[in-house]
Amino acid sequence: MSSNKVDDWVGLLQFRDEKFASLVHDNLQEKYIIALAIRVTELCLDAVVLLNNHRISSVPIVLRSALETFADLQCCIKDKSYPEAMTKAQYQRLYELQKHIESDKAAEYRKLGKKLSVWDRFKKADLVELYNGYYSMLSMYAHGNVGALIESNSKDSQVLLGSAYDDEKLLQFFEQAINLAALSIRDSLEFFGVDKATLEYPQKILDKFSKAL
Repeated sequence: MSSNKVDDWVGLLQFRDEKFASLVHDNLQEKYIIALAIRVTELCLDAVVLLNNHRISSVPIVLRSALETFADLQCCIKDKSYPEAMTKAQYQRLYELQKHIESDKAAEYRKLGKKLSVWDRFKKADLVELYNGYYSMLSMYAHGNVGALIESNSKDSQVLLGSAYDDEKLLQFFEQAINLAALSIRDSLEFFGVDKATLEYPQKILDKFSKAL
């Protein structure tokens, strides 16, 4: 990774830490927006650390999780009641885990829970194109299927002792990570009503890497 790109990433994280430290949440929506934005950026940081060490096999998995979290962030920004939907979805997951183990808890979780699929989250966030394109591509890499084997663990007819990578793929994943981080930071700060001059920095990062998503 070039020093300029590392500088962009470090600068963006320093900007996040400085600006988010002054944010105050007064309700659950605001609290979730801060937490989700931080989670997106932390997952993106994990992806960049892996890339810098040429550990590329797990990067699509991490970025897919970051993208799902980004969809939740956008839903939270749009809808004050969305944290409640996330809580119900968590109860639904607990029900799926408990239904074959502890029937009493499972019944309670089923009553409290309501399914919220990945598709529902992206649709509510107006990110359908991102779901059909970028998310689907990451899913192909992330799952242990033929596509992942071809892309990540082989080259021509040779099975690799490690993971396949090249400068173009590393750059692509890096740009996707820094874009997601910058979008999350910009949109969260905009929700909290920071001045336009403050938003210029994450926007500058987005303008630089905007073709990645």
